[in-house]
Amino acid sequence: MTGEITLTATLHRPMFQVLPTPQQAYCLLEAMPTATTGAGSGMSSQPVNFCLVLDRSGSMAGEKIRNMKEAAKLIVDRLGSQDILSVIIFDDTADIIVPSGSVQDRLMLKSRIDSIDERGGTHMSTGMTKGLQELQRGLAPDRVSRMLLLTDGQTWEDQSQCEALADQCRVAGIPLNVFGLGVGAEGSWDPRFLENLAQRSGGEWTVIDTPEKVGAVFASTLQSMQGTAVTNASLTMRMVEGVSPRTVWRVNPLISKLGHQAISIHDIQMFLGDIQHGVGQSLLADMLLPTRQAGIYRLIQADITYDVPATGLTGQRVAVDVVISYTEDATQANQTNPRLMNIIERVVAHKLQTQALDEAAMGDVSKATQRLRAAATRLLELGETEMAQQATQQALQIEQVGQVDPAAAQKMRYQTKKLTENQ
Repeated sequence: MTGEITLTATLHRPMFQVLPTPQQAYCLLEAMPTATTGAGSGMSSQPVNFCLVLDRSGSMAGEKIRNMKEAAKLIVDRLGSQDILSVIIFDDTADIIVPSGSVQDRLMLKSRIDSIDERGGTHMSTGMTKGLQELQRGLAPDRVSRMLLLTDGQTWEDQSQCEALADQCRVAGIPLNVFGLGVGAEGSWDPRFLENLAQRSGGEWTVIDTPEKVGAVFASTLQSMQGTAVTNASLTMRMVEGVSPRTVWRVNPLISKLGHQAISIHDIQMFLGDIQHGVGQSLLADMLLPTRQAGIYRLIQADITYDVPATGLTGQRVAVDVVISYTEDATQANQTNPRLMNIIERVVAHKLQTQALDEAAMGDVSKATQRLRAAATRLLELGETEMAQQATQQALQIEQVGQVDPAAAQKMRYQTKKLTENQ
């Protein structure tokens, strides 16, 4: 079957002015599963191959580990006999408490989860290694595979191994959902590191600020897997000579900067991972245009390749050609697409705040405060008053004590990722 995804393209201006110098252009690419694709067509939910990689280090004692175990048992209750589950726990080492297999004896699985207790430190790569091995045992074209990784602390001396494992997950078509549990004194995890792991794998990361929210977040992750329309999605942008890519952002479901790989002189490729029915994915491409005379020109061809777990089909493709109009008329060239301009402003606000937090972490007080205030101004213009106030408060905090409040940094980095929801 073909036609599982529709792909549309919109430029931020309907026409561009003829100029003697290169100019910037934004293109919004929107990939949406059709109504007849997979779980969205009235079929039962997609079978899943799900691995929980859970931190059981000493800092997880008490409410954290109790809620984590309840959340894991909730997943057991919500999986069917067609699903594959594995559960890994890690501290300084890692143990497989539920090997990869179908969900049959729920009482036995819950008993194993109940046996988890806290101990030791945090060495995340050991858990990720065993998690990837168990997921690879359950890989199949008709299943959606994913690793859920939860931690409340910083991993020690194995960051590069974790990054390499995230890369391996991407190659295997297994996105990571990474969760940082607790904020400030209750969670020492590094938001930049968790974000990096998620992005390298084609997945996402989330802040869980209080333990009682763990169950809802686990359930939401499973629901997104069961509603997956296509997997292993990759976007290729084939640009005409003279067009230069600058940055590509995922703007739906959340804002994420996508790294791209050059596959030829004029072509770049990005891994998108899974695309969920009813949600889709939207990408904002920032490009530099060459000088042109008035007329209509081809700009790029964009295509997405993907697999369809509902049918077992692999290597399906959908494409769209993007053309651009140049005009001598400045009035025509000044027109913009209001929806797209709003999305651009939200991405810029996220970018400014993220850069500011990175600069604050590196001790660059001047740049961090300047960018935070610029982010606050844009957030206020977008009607995001609470986020704007928080950015302003943290700019003052940096000036006074030289660093951002750790809990605020963890929350702020994630909050602006949601700026493009429902846009």
